[in-house]
Amino acid sequence: MGIARLTICGAIALMLQTAAPPQTTFRSGTALVEVDVIALDKQGNFVPGLHITDLELLEDGKRQKIQQFFMVTHLGSTKNTVSQFASETDHGARRVFIMLFDEGHLANDSLARVKRGAEEFIRDQMGPEDVGGVFVGGGMFRGRLTTDKGELLAGVRAVKPAFDNRQGLLAPFREFPRIPSEHDAARIADGARELVNEIGVKACVDDPIDCQTAGGLQQVENLIQQKARLYIRQARTLASNTVRNLQTIATGLSRIPGRKTVMFMTEGFFSEDSRSALEKVAAQAARGGTTVYTIDGRGLIGGTSLNPDTVSATRARSTAFDTGDDGPNILTAGTGGFMVRNIDDMSRAFGLIVRDTSTYYVIGYQPDNSTMDGKFRRIEVKSKVAGMKLRARKGYAAVALPPQEMLWTVNK
Repeated sequence: MGIARLTICGAIALMLQTAAPPQTTFRSGTALVEVDVIALDKQGNFVPGLHITDLELLEDGKRQKIQQFFMVTHLGSTKNTVSQFASETDHGARRVFIMLFDEGHLANDSLARVKRGAEEFIRDQMGPEDVGGVFVGGGMFRGRLTTDKGELLAGVRAVKPAFDNRQGLLAPFREFPRIPSEHDAARIADGARELVNEIGVKACVDDPIDCQTAGGLQQVENLIQQKARLYIRQARTLASNTVRNLQTIATGLSRIPGRKTVMFMTEGFFSEDSRSALEKVAAQAARGGTTVYTIDGRGLIGGTSLNPDTVSATRARSTAFDTGDDGPNILTAGTGGFMVRNIDDMSRAFGLIVRDTSTYYVIGYQPDNSTMDGKFRRIEVKSKVAGMKLRARKGYAAVALPPQEMLWTVNK
């Protein structure tokens, strides 16, 4: 088998690679809205064998006619298909994995941890038909997606620590005078004088010697303001870079039919100012069939077990100073993925994502409201089977997809 390649130029553009026939090309229409659905029983196991009559789909609260329904699995050959658009069922022929290293929001130890996990994922968990790409430094490594594991490993090894990272920016919060959280820093940067005074007074009561050394309460308050403003300015820059990278990926992947998986490796980021932008990115990604999974590079923090529940939002975590989970949560909830946290074994972390993206149902429908007005449309998928839990994207941006040109060409 030769190498399946996808050339990237700016955003992820699709280009044919010339090769001797035969060629296999899959195309997809843009009229359908597709929703990937994970169906689980009470034990958390995937439920196979569902039929179109077992599910109900609503858009903005109105029931929609399901025109396409099938199960995609990369664990066997089973596929249940009901479709008015037969060619659509081919879009699950390969898995597409994008590894996004959020360099500005990964401390050196976290970066080393997720790089090891990514290398193990490439070597041990990617199949010969899987296509992958490493997004690093603002672009795709070597400008393309590929099935070549050697090239993907080289991409992972090319990832370097950022000169400034989020943990480094948060470090002064732990020093006198301490700032309780980045949320407080944001309020201070926006002019909350009463909060500055409250934190300053507490700092001088708790550490009177340090307060006197700093020059008294007034100077302590000045220092608090300086630290908060500096952090927020730098954190905004880092967050802006992250959002821009996510936007580039979502835009480019929207040209590829079918499900695409983004493995977003991060420690979280400052999202006070970027919630709206992140929601738009998630909605655009959902429209284009891209699911975002996040992996917390910090590994096991605050847990009591060697193997805690890695996708639970209720596990104990070290959240002092740090409220960075909001951004990753917006992305995963909006696209139907999940957050992997509190786990040191990154091979297992990647494995959870691989398992989740290996078997799923696809629902396709043409919305009753066919006007692509750019607004957010809320999606709800309901089960008619007792005891079954469903996970799917929560909605999408009603925008027209770009031409679904060439998915990929396989060089025999």
